[in-house]
Parts: sequence; C-alpha cells; structure tokens
Amino acid sequence: MSRIRITPRFVLDYNVGRHHGQVEVVTKDIGATIGTEILSENGGRICSYKPGTRYASTAEEIAEEHLREALEMFVGGSLVHAPGLPVGEAVAVALRHATAGEQKWTPGEEDSW
Repeated sequence: MSRIRITPRFVLDYNVGRHHGQVEVVTKDIGATIGTEILSENGGRICSYKPGTRYASTAEEIAEEHLREALEMFVGGSLVHAPGLPVGEAVAVALRHATAGEQKWTPGEEDSW
C-alpha cells in the first residue's frame, strides 16, 4: 500500500521588468513554531528558516515581505550580483540576503526544544 502525503504550498508570483517568476512557500508545523521553506520555480530550495510564528498564514505573509525586500534590493541595485546571472537566480541570491536575519532551519532534521 502506498503512503499518501499532502504538502500545502503557497505560490508568490513576481514581475521584474519584463521577467515574470514565482517562488513557492512551504510551511510545516515543527512544534513550537512554523518552519518555512522558499523554493524556486524548479523546486530547488532557496532558503529555509523559522520565522517565529505559530501560524502558517503569518509565515506566508512574512515570506511575502522577504520577497518584496529581495526584489527591492535587486531592482534598487543595493545587491551586487554577477553580470549575466539570470534574473531568477539573482532574485534567489537577494532572497537569501533578505532572510539572513531569520533563525535557520533545515527541513527533515529533528528539532530539539
């Protein structure tokens, strides 16, 4: 018999100039907080962290704020990236900078309290 697993996902679409992209936000209840993972369009992990909330909807709102901050860094030029880097990858780099202040979380690892 197959095991069934359902993972809720929240998608954020963005536009930078003529480039359209999206990131997926996956939240998981990991005890006293919600673990948040932001994935690229290809499903690769960009970053994962604990936003310090017990509510998935609040974690999704925080992820949206991080994406907005990342896009402002990218468009505003405050983040220097390699020339020729695809926009999606440059946004991923900016997202890692935007979430740098969050408590890190590695999905799949046991969290001890």
